Amino acid sequence: MKVFIDTNVLIDVAVRIDKYPDSFALLNKLMEFPDYSLWIAAVSVNNIQYVVSKLENETKANKLLELIREEFSIIPFRRSVFLQAMDNTNPDFEDAIQFYSAEEMNMDCIITRNPDDFTNSSVKVYTPSQFLEQWNVGKLNKKSQVPFLDLKAQHHQIFNDIDDRFADIMANTGFILGKYVDEFENGFGKLHDAKYCVGVSSGTDALHIAMMSLGIGHGDLVIVPVNTFIATAEAVSLCGAEPVFVDCDEYYNIDVQKLKEYLTAMSHELKARMKAVIPVHLYGQPANMNEIMALADEYGFKVVEDCCQAHLAKYDGEPVGSFGRFGAFSFYPGKNLGAYGEAGALITNDEALYEKARMIRQHGEIKRYHHSVVGHNYRMSAFQGAALSVKMQYIAEWTEKRQENARLYNELLAGIEGIQIPKEMPNSSCVYHLYVIQTDDRDGLREYLEQNGINTGIHYPISLHLQKVYEFLRYGKGDFPAAETAAKRILSLPMYPELTKGQISYVCEKVKEFGR
Repeated sequence: MKVFIDTNVLIDVAVRIDKYPDSFALLNKLMEFPDYSLWIAAVSVNNIQYVVSKLENETKANKLLELIREEFSIIPFRRSVFLQAMDNTNPDFEDAIQFYSAEEMNMDCIITRNPDDFTNSSVKVYTPSQFLEQWNVGKLNKKSQVPFLDLKAQHHQIFNDIDDRFADIMANTGFILGKYVDEFENGFGKLHDAKYCVGVSSGTDALHIAMMSLGIGHGDLVIVPVNTFIATAEAVSLCGAEPVFVDCDEYYNIDVQKLKEYLTAMSHELKARMKAVIPVHLYGQPANMNEIMALADEYGFKVVEDCCQAHLAKYDGEPVGSFGRFGAFSFYPGKNLGAYGEAGALITNDEALYEKARMIRQHGEIKRYHHSVVGHNYRMSAFQGAALSVKMQYIAEWTEKRQENARLYNELLAGIEGIQIPKEMPNSSCVYHLYVIQTDDRDGLREYLEQNGINTGIHYPISLHLQKVYEFLRYGKGDFPAAETAAKRILSLPMYPELTKGQISYVCEKVKEFGR
C-alpha cells in the first residue's frame, strides 16, 4: 500500500509530538509493516528542514531528514505537476504540488492533518487519527489480495535511484548502450564469475546470438528440453537449425538419463549433425551440469546454458552460466533481476566468442560502418542498463528472500494430502524464479485460489513438442510422458522477494482448505 504523508504530519512528529501524538503513533505503525511504503513530495523536504530548524534546532531537523532518507520514497518535482499546480485555485502552492504528486503517482491514500487541502482528490484522504481508527478495527492491516507478482513493491525500494539515472540519460541524450550498460556488463559478469558480459535486447536474443556465434545453422541439430518456454527452441529455429526435444526429470529440467539414451541410439548421420545442447535452469533450479558437460565432451557438442530464470543460481558451488560456452540471461520485468522493459545478456569466458557476440549485437560491426559478419540490432537500451545496474546491487538480498519464502512454503505445505512441493537437486542452489507445486485437481485449486484473491500461473501448460509451430518435427502425444504429465498438474504460486510471511501463510491456508 502506497501511503503519501503530508508535510504537516512529519513536522508534528519532530516538534509537536505532545499536541499531535497520533502523528507519531501513525508513523511508527506504518514503519513496522513492509506492506506499506511511505512517500513524500520532494518539494516538501526543504520546507520541513526549514520549519523544524526554526522551531527546534538543526540537529533535530537533520535527524528527521535522515528518517526520510531511510524510510521514504521521494516523488521528484515534475513539470506536469508544476503546470497543474499553477492552474490550481489552491492558494498554497506547496499543498497543490503535494496534491498532484500524490495523484500522479497513484497513491493508495494520503495522510494529512488538514484534509480540506485535498478535498478534490481521487485518492482516499485520512487524518492520522482516522487512519489509526481504521487500522485498529482491522480495515487497513489485512491484505486479502495476493498478486502473482508485485513489481510495484520492488520499484518503491529503488524509485529514487532509478529516477536519478533516467534523468541523467535524458539530460545527456545517450539512449543506446553507453556508460550504464558498461557498468551493468562489468558487474553482472563478476556476479557469475565470467570474464565477459554482453548486454543485449532480450533473453531470446541472447540465445539467438549464442547460436549464431557458435556457427549453428541450416541442417544442424540442437538438443533442447521439451519442458521450457518456447524461446529456447525458437533461438535454434531462427538459425535454421532443428531442435531435438528431451523429456524432463523430477526437477523439471532436462533428464540426463533420457539424454544419454538418445545420444547412444543416434545414427552416425545424426551424430554428425548434432552441434549443441541447451540445458535450461528452469524455475531457478540448476540442471545437472556435471553430467551434461561430461556428455558434451564425449560426443563433441557445445553447451549453451539457458539461465533466463536462474540469476545467481549455483550448481556444485559454481554460478550457472559458467559451465558452457555461453550463459544466456533474460531481464524481462518479472525475472529475478528484471529490467524496465525487455533486456538480456550473454556471459562467457571465451574472448573470441565475446568479441563475436559483440559484433553480432550491432549489425556485425568490427568498427563503425565496417561489417565483418552478419548481425542484427540486439543492443541494450541505456535505460535498461541504468535500471539493471541499480537493481543488481539488491539481487543477492532478493535471492535470499526468495529462498526464505520457498522454505516457508515448503514448511507450511508439507504433509498436505495431494500437494507435491518442489524438489531441490543436491549440490545446487535454487533461486526460485517460480515456486511450482503439483496436484491432481490443478484447475480446481487454481479457481479456488483466484476466488480468494490469490493469483497463480501455469509454467507451462503445453509442452513444446505439442505446439503447432513444431508439428513438422512429427512428435506426438505420449512421446514425452514426464513433461506431459507435469503440464496437467503444475501450478505456480506467488513468489517474489517482497512477498510477506502473512501472504504466504494465507496462500497455504487456502491450499489446505481446498483439500479438506
